[in-house]
Order: sequence, then C-alpha cells, then structure tokens
Amino acid sequence: MTFPWLVAISIAVAGAGWGIARVMRRYDVAAIVSGGVILWLHAIVYFDYTSDDAYISYRYARNFADGLGIVWNPGEHVEGYTNFLWVLVLSGLDKAGADLVLTGRWLGFGLGVVAIAGAYQLSRELLDGHAGKVAGFVAALLLAASGPFAVWSSAGLENSLFAALVAAAAILHVRECEHGWFPASGAVWAFAAMARPEGLLLFAVSGVFKLVETVPRIRSDDEAERTSAFDEAVWIAVWALGFALIFAPYFAWRYVTYDWIFPNTYYAKVGDGKEQYERGLQYLQTFAQQYAAWLVLLAPVAAAVSAIRRIPALYVFALVLAWCGYVVYVGGDGLVRLRFFSFISPLMYALVAASAGALIAGARFERQPPRWLAEAALVVAVAGLLAFTLQPSSRDFALRDERAAMEDRIAMGRWLRDNADSNDVIAVVAAGAIPYESRLVTIDMLGLNDEHIAHREIDVGLLPAGHEKYDSQYVLDRQPDIIILVDFLTENPFAREDYATFEGTLIPARVDLLKQQRLWAEYEVRAVEIEEGRWFNMLVRRAPVAVRASASAQP
Repeated sequence: MTFPWLVAISIAVAGAGWGIARVMRRYDVAAIVSGGVILWLHAIVYFDYTSDDAYISYRYARNFADGLGIVWNPGEHVEGYTNFLWVLVLSGLDKAGADLVLTGRWLGFGLGVVAIAGAYQLSRELLDGHAGKVAGFVAALLLAASGPFAVWSSAGLENSLFAALVAAAAILHVRECEHGWFPASGAVWAFAAMARPEGLLLFAVSGVFKLVETVPRIRSDDEAERTSAFDEAVWIAVWALGFALIFAPYFAWRYVTYDWIFPNTYYAKVGDGKEQYERGLQYLQTFAQQYAAWLVLLAPVAAAVSAIRRIPALYVFALVLAWCGYVVYVGGDGLVRLRFFSFISPLMYALVAASAGALIAGARFERQPPRWLAEAALVVAVAGLLAFTLQPSSRDFALRDERAAMEDRIAMGRWLRDNADSNDVIAVVAAGAIPYESRLVTIDMLGLNDEHIAHREIDVGLLPAGHEKYDSQYVLDRQPDIIILVDFLTENPFAREDYATFEGTLIPARVDLLKQQRLWAEYEVRAVEIEEGRWFNMLVRRAPVAVRASASAQP
C-alpha cells in the first residue's frame, strides 16, 4: 500500500471512529476498533515480514518443546534470547502443533491491539472526564500509526507482549496510587521482566514512586485518609512480594542454567565506550525527529499548570525518560525501524495525548471558540499528526530488502535440512532463519548465541549494535563443516574472488574471516543452484589429508 492511500484510508478510519464515539458515547470501543483497523492497514506494509532475529526465539522455543531444554544447540547452555516469557508461550504453542512463524505473527498482532487498548486506558487514568476520553482515542490512533510499533507487532518478537504488560502494570500502579487498589502491579512487572530484562528497570522506577506516594498519605491532614507508616510499609512489602514470588524463582533458574547475570546478547552488544553512547544519542534523536517524541516534554508542563493527575503523569514520564536513558546507554539497536521504542510506545502516546488534552482543556480564552470550531481544530491536528507519524513507513525501503533476504535465508535453510548430513555443523553470520530451518548445530559468528564470542573484549559503538564482535580463529578451530558468509541467493555462483566484495561491509566477523589464510587452506568454494537462476554459496570444509589419500587409493 503506497503512502498516500495508507494515510488517506487511516484518516478516514479515524474520522469514522470519531463519529461513532461521538454518537454512541463509547470512546473506548471506538478507540480500540479504529486503532486495530489502522494497525492492520499499517501492517499491510509490514505484515509479511518476520525478523531474522525472531527465528532465534523460534529455535529456542522448538528445542524446548522437543525436550532439549531452552538451548541454541543441544547440550550448549547459552542465553541467546532476551524474551523468556515469549519463548515459553511459543514453546507451548509449538507443542500443541502450531506453526511458529504464523503464530508469532498473529499473536503479536493481537497483543498489539491489547496494547492499543492499554494506551487508551492509561490516558483515561491520567486525565479525567471527557478530555480523558478524547485523549485516549487520540493515543490509540497514534500508537497504531507508529511505524516501530506496527512493524514489530507482527515481526515475530516479543515487542507487543512487553508493551502490553508495561501498559497494564502502569495502569495498575496509577489505580493503586489514586484509588487504593490492591498492589497487584508488582506481579505484572515480574511478568514484564520475564518478557524482557529491561522490565527490571521500569520496576525499579515504579518502586521509587511507590515510596514517594506513601508520604502524602502518612502526612495527610484528613484523618480519614491518613495512614500509618507501618500500614504503608506492609502495602509496599505486599507489592514487592508479588514481584519476588514470580521473578525470583525464574532468575535463580536462569542464573544456575546460564551462569551470567545478564543474557548473552547483552555481552555481545554492549560495551562502555563513548562511541556507544553517541550511537545511542543518535538513535534517540532519529526517533524524536521521525515520530515527534519530543512531545513527551509536554508532560511536566501539564503537571505544573493543568488538571492532569500530577503524580501519575510524572510517574509515566519517568518511565519513558528511564527507557530513553537506557536506550542511549546500550547504544540503540541494530534492527530496522527503531525497534527499541516500540516497547514503550503505549506509554509515550498516552502521556502525550493526555498532556496535550489537559493543556487544551485548561486553556483560558477571553472568548470561547464555538464547539464545532474546537472539534474541527482537533480533527485537523490529529489528522496532521497521523500523516506525520505514518510518513516514515512510506519510505521504509530497508524492509523491502529485509523481506527479500529473509525469503532467501528460509530457502537456504530448507535446502540444508534436505541435503546436508544431520551431523553437519554450520557457521553463519545471519543466525536466524538459516539455523531454524536447517535444524543443524550452528556457530553464531556474531556471538549472540555464542558465549565465547560475546565475552570477547572488543570495542563497540562504531557499527550497528550486535554486529561488531567476532573471533575468526575460534570459529575455524571449531571446524564447522559449512561456513555461510553469503546469506542471500545470487544470480551467479560465487568464485573465490567474488568474496572480496564483502571487504567493505560493516560486519567484522565476515571481513576478518575472509582475510584468514586458514580459511582458504581448509575450505573450498561451493555453490548450488537451489532455484532456477538462484545460487546458494558456501564454503565447505576440505576432507582431511588422510581421508583424501584413502579415497584416492580406492579402485
């Protein structure tokens, strides 16, 4: 779907939803349905794309379902995933006979709609009355129109699961603060931290606000609302216990199993140099420019001068701010369409919509404009913001190339599954679809699923995150039977000199390996035409000298 049609139809859907909301007075239903339709329309641009990294999760899930444990290769305990809860869910579905690729896509989309509902409800928690309903409606539409959220809701990873859990935990936190609900958000934060380890950071921010929120209740002048320090301590302890009872056994298991505090992917991607932080700042700046993320700065203004619920608004603002700081610290992400910001998008759009709604509702004019004019201005503003937010998707040519590359990798993996020996070991750069489809023991040359490479002391920050670490000698010492450096099909078979075209690429693991004389001494260039005019290129280990001599002596 081209950009003008995507925008035009999305704005028409938004307008229809607004009309339904005004007539039926059900802003919640209108927001969820309209947001879901826009997400689906937006997903037409992205929906048949599954990330190569999703196949990593699928491989862990399938191995677990097959009784091998949550492992990359049988017998090797390395935590090359960061989404335990997602892997666990997928494993159960695989055990039930579901197709993991289709299941991951549709389950992610469904959870994306749940996150849209969360954005609506969180806006309502931040802003009372009719203004809150309008803000919720706007937040739902903007979330559905967000490129990072749309692509990663259906790309096979845990993004929408984590986003939905974070939105649910934030909503419960506000209700616990404002309405005295039972402190169940601690348990939801535990599930969020099992979906992604960054949930621990957001849980910690919530803990700080839980402590701060007790002070007004202890010091309240209203005797009916005043509570004792003991009661507040018990209340916080119950909240923390809800988290600990779920998360502590999981963390103990993963530490005993994998031996490291953080997942292996953290060590493969994150360093401590200024280049990494500069890359993270650039990542944040790109998101702020493409999706007007700077609008979150309306929150502290709204908290100071409007009727928005002050502490809840500052709480959500703190969650968003902490996430941005974390993204800068880890240096952003190497995957397409600003993936890391999809996780926090429900909170961001709820905060922006509620803050803007509070400021507009609290504005004082010498002469109030007619109601129809105010609504027309709102419609125009929302339509303009929708068009602005949808715009980057229209130019997302990287997804087109990624989609084509994924089709090639799937074909390559299936060819290996059908033609390679089941005991063969392969070494790959793109450690997703090829290992998943081939089902062969695999060496991940970028280290996401390899403990040795991930823990090498190599400066990071100048190249895309997750594509910087390598150890060519280690890979050759492991003597893989097949090394795959060309992770796409070519129109002609590669000769040795054709591999020189990779010398200028941004993947040191590939460039450095091609410089090793051992590689050319121990491996020979092979190519096979697996589709008409489509060649699969690989480097195949030469038979040992003794074996070659024995073979040549045969009559």
